[in-house]
Amino acid sequence: MEDFKNLKGEGLRRAVAVASMIVTLYYLYWRITATFNESALFFSWALFVAECFGTLTTFLFFFAVWRPLSRVALEPLPGRTVDVLIPTKNEPVSILRKTLLACNDLKYPHRTLLLDDGNRPEVKALCEELGCVYLARESHEHAKAGNVNFGLKHSTAEFVAIFDADHAPLPYFIDRLIGYFKDEKVAFAQAPQEFYNIDSFQHRADHEKKYVWTEQGLFYNLIQPGRDRWNAAYFVGSCTLMRRAALDDVDGFATSSITEDMLTSIRIHAKGWSSVYHNEGLAYGLAAETINPFHIQRKRWGLGGWQVFFKANPFFVRGLSFPQRLCYLGSLIYPIEGFQKLVFYVTPPIVLFTGILPMNALDITYLLHFVPYYALSLFAFNEMGRGYAGYLLLEQFSMGKFFTYLESFFSLFLPRRARQFKVTPKGLETSTPYPLVVPQALVFAGSVIAIIWAIFQLLLGLRGDEFIIAVNSLWALFNSGLAVAIILFARSKFYQRRGDFRIEDAVPVFFSYRDGGKPVRRVAAADDATETGISLVAAGPIPADCDLELEIMLPRKTLACKGHVRHVKTVSSGTDVIARAGVAVTGASGEVDVMSRYLHESAVSKFLAGYATRYLTYIESRRGPRPQRTARARRARVYLPAVVHGKGGGVSYGVIRNISRSGYLLAARENLAEGDRAEVEVVVGDRNVPLPGIVARVVRQPSEDFPECLAGVVFDRADIGAVNRVLAIADAMVTLW
Repeated sequence: MEDFKNLKGEGLRRAVAVASMIVTLYYLYWRITATFNESALFFSWALFVAECFGTLTTFLFFFAVWRPLSRVALEPLPGRTVDVLIPTKNEPVSILRKTLLACNDLKYPHRTLLLDDGNRPEVKALCEELGCVYLARESHEHAKAGNVNFGLKHSTAEFVAIFDADHAPLPYFIDRLIGYFKDEKVAFAQAPQEFYNIDSFQHRADHEKKYVWTEQGLFYNLIQPGRDRWNAAYFVGSCTLMRRAALDDVDGFATSSITEDMLTSIRIHAKGWSSVYHNEGLAYGLAAETINPFHIQRKRWGLGGWQVFFKANPFFVRGLSFPQRLCYLGSLIYPIEGFQKLVFYVTPPIVLFTGILPMNALDITYLLHFVPYYALSLFAFNEMGRGYAGYLLLEQFSMGKFFTYLESFFSLFLPRRARQFKVTPKGLETSTPYPLVVPQALVFAGSVIAIIWAIFQLLLGLRGDEFIIAVNSLWALFNSGLAVAIILFARSKFYQRRGDFRIEDAVPVFFSYRDGGKPVRRVAAADDATETGISLVAAGPIPADCDLELEIMLPRKTLACKGHVRHVKTVSSGTDVIARAGVAVTGASGEVDVMSRYLHESAVSKFLAGYATRYLTYIESRRGPRPQRTARARRARVYLPAVVHGKGGGVSYGVIRNISRSGYLLAARENLAEGDRAEVEVVVGDRNVPLPGIVARVVRQPSEDFPECLAGVVFDRADIGAVNRVLAIADAMVTLW
């Protein structure tokens, strides 16, 4: 949760934004008064309007994020009634099971209602097994909005929490949000939609630097907190707690748009209700894994935005404040970006093929106006983005979505049946036809061919506009680079090859097998896990193609499961053999459910906490204190099981996650505190290697059911030979990942 009040240089970045707006307005004035090509007015107006649209969206962005609001959760209101509504249509039962298990674990008293628009017997059986209320309507009009309204008819609770079928909430979701409703005017409290599968189409993850960027990060981490300042944060369809009285005041969820969330928010705000945005990850779901569901989702959002724009334009809805109108306008006009980007992508090829300019001259005078405007705009956007922007990545996604937004506009003119609500496919093996990247391929091909054509004409003496060709060739190269980048990434996301995303974790595991009739029992570390599989890492052999008996040691719970080794990779470090094995896991449903709960209520939040989601902007890096450049020992990634001796003589198991010459990071089930002596032994083969130390820092996992801590341990009287041995093992392990 970002505390925007403590960011460095807020006053300076707002001054930069003001300067950028002044320069931009002057540039546009100069453009329309001094640069239009009278012999190509349509071309001139098209480019100018595209530039004006960019200015409008930038100014609206600056307004929305001018002073983002940082909230702190209030004390929960006791004794209120809450119903949890989960609309579903065709999501797999395996995904629904994870969500229902998480909903059942919500600490605040509640009921869980599953609203099945698929009328599936297996889903009804699942609800009966888990003690949830199953509801299915006979007719299916108005898609998700109609389904949730059907659920409201069967709910008498004062508040309703709403989750998409793939979003599993943390146990304290309701407790974090219900305190805001002490204010009787609050209609809903919205939390961000967090996605844990960081290999999805919308994510870019740097695992070495532990940084992850997501296409929706700017919206959830900055734009929503910014709009919250103006009482304009809106309901996004999931991860929300809503007051039933506010929904009744607007006759339930809006049904005249397939983006029912935004239209419902507009109606609620127009009635004088207020909203809250609590910027903390309280539920985790699945982002669209491949390019196909990504485009289905964005096309639906685009179509819904057009519908709201024409049916409930915020500038004509009575009851909204002026800031609310501006914030909603910024959300509704974004599909127009498809037309804007089309103009930007076709302009360089047109100029290179024909020599016709959308302005009366492209010379040094033009560049002296354009370059300062463009450079200052980029700098201001990056600064106002507070480290969440990522200009080049946003431009890549704009390249990837521009034709999707064009399709969404023309979908308005299709019959109602052809533009009905489509659920975003999740958790399925999906493939994508190549036509989805044809528009980007055409941009690339058109740009490259135009450059070659213009250069040949120049060499043959048929043209003499070298400067114009150079400038437009650079622009075309930029566009073609964006096209290549998104095409190459899209190719890797045509298919979802893995059934479940593997969550990086550190869990000790005992595994047993028979070696020629002799029973063998050894301990390893699991470095990632799903409900149906784990990766075992051990300093010692793991047999290939072998059945195992597993004891997975979760905090406060040991799961007894069976496993089968699917593949093994080994590497040597001196006399030590290090093995990493992929193990398919099976077990009783109760054991699998406990693993599911652990992964989604504990492991996911730990995993995501290990990745940074923002970068320092230039102003922050210059205004903040200069870091002390002290030498720091190199940390080597290692996953080895460890025996932890407690103060009372007891023994528990943990996992060493990284090590350096000065200490190591221990994932422990033991309740350690700063200053404690850590009597730890790392398990290497059949021996335990002592690595004693002092606990320097502790980060605790707040889960009540699965408590554990990450302890930074500084060596104290550790044998240098033992440290070097483990460091050598860590160096060898690099090849196993």
